[in-house]
Amino acid sequence: MFRVFVGSTRRAKVDAAIAAIEAIATIDERFRGAPVQAVDVTDIAPTMPMTDLAILDGARLRAQTLIDRTVGAGDAEIPLAIGLEGGLDRLPGDRDRFVLKTWAAATDGERWGYGSGGAIMLPASITRQVLDGHELGDVIDEIARNAVRSTRGAWGVLTLDLIDRADSFTSALLAALAPFYNPALYD
Repeated sequence: MFRVFVGSTRRAKVDAAIAAIEAIATIDERFRGAPVQAVDVTDIAPTMPMTDLAILDGARLRAQTLIDRTVGAGDAEIPLAIGLEGGLDRLPGDRDRFVLKTWAAATDGERWGYGSGGAIMLPASITRQVLDGHELGDVIDEIARNAVRSTRGAWGVLTLDLIDRADSFTSALLAALAPFYNPALYD
């Protein structure tokens, strides 16, 4: 069984990790009953990443920090560290448009897995505010007239809740964990 650590205490990220672990547990018994522990790593978390590479690096940094902080606890269980990060990237072929993207990184300290949760184009008005220095979460909370950054998030507001923030992270995480639940293809 794995001990699963998530490099965030944000509800959407923790819910995504729980959903991914529960889905994987239906096909891989090593994940059944795996505890998911949220760990606050905001001290190393990047500000709003503005490139695809910066988003992935943020997820990777969260996962590596968890391994660095948890390995050596003397526990026989394998630690599985998960980093989830969202940010903006330019829309390929259109330097004036940006998309919101999510990345996941997973590691046991030796193997790594990566997955992306898709992308959604941002309205120009939201992009302008972020480029002017406003945090995307603040802009989305203002548009929604409610604090939604940790729940439905920008994904929920932009898709009228057909896809929420946790959904985008869950798909990224299912992809990132593939080397762990489907090792025959990755070893």
